[in-house]
Amino acid sequence: MTDTKSIARCSKGPEGARETRTIRLGASGSTIEVLAGAAETSGIVSIYRWRMSPSSRGPAPHFHTTFSETFIVEEGEVDYFDGHAWRTLLPGDTAHAAVGDVHALRKERAEPATLLMALSPGVPREEYFAQLAIVNERDLNRLHEAHDNHFVDDYGR
Repeated sequence: MTDTKSIARCSKGPEGARETRTIRLGASGSTIEVLAGAAETSGIVSIYRWRMSPSSRGPAPHFHTTFSETFIVEEGEVDYFDGHAWRTLLPGDTAHAAVGDVHALRKERAEPATLLMALSPGVPREEYFAQLAIVNERDLNRLHEAHDNHFVDDYGR
């Protein structure tokens, strides 16, 4: 089940407090926090924090045609595929996938991990993340297509 919960976050002192939306990604315990949506940055960037539970795996190789993604590991270890080879990202490491670049993430360790994700230009991904947890298998391809996720079969997995 997907649910969302808002928590207060102060960006400019108490008078600048705003709600941060947290999206639950199904029963795994993983969440996405919306730190800055496209509307808040005039479409320049969208920033999300992905808290990957111990059982999270990550998306298979894919690409996007309308935005790039930058990943910054805050906690834990995550493997990143750049379209050619896998490498392990540790806290503080960054990986970038330009528009059209095949990329993937996987987490094979049983510990949680936390990533910051910056999408440029900013795109609203909140509905996509929320739908991922509840979409049925029949509609999954349609959901990916509608949100510019193009998976590449048997590519580096």
